[in-house]
Amino acid sequence: MLTLRQTKVEETTLGTPEAIADHVHAEFERRQAAAPFKNGDRVRITNRAGIPPEFMVGDVGTVMLWDPEFSPLTTLMGVNDQGMTIQFPVQTANLERIEN
Repeated sequence: MLTLRQTKVEETTLGTPEAIADHVHAEFERRQAAAPFKNGDRVRITNRAGIPPEFMVGDVGTVMLWDPEFSPLTTLMGVNDQGMTIQFPVQTANLERIEN
């Protein structure tokens, strides 16, 4: 068996600021629909590889930023060992959603 991966190139001309805005918004919605997490999701860290022990105390956080196509990381808001609220990137594969 052979699996082929093909890239299709599509060319579109965006001639107005409104067309550009529509394109960017549609791309955002497409990526949002494909993402494993949404902004504001509560998540648990299942593997702390690469996370300093003083960051993300309690192994939990809230999703702030993600890009499922171009980054393997999700930026979380959490707490450090000094009690400060921080932002920190975590491997998306090491997260699971906490159901409310």
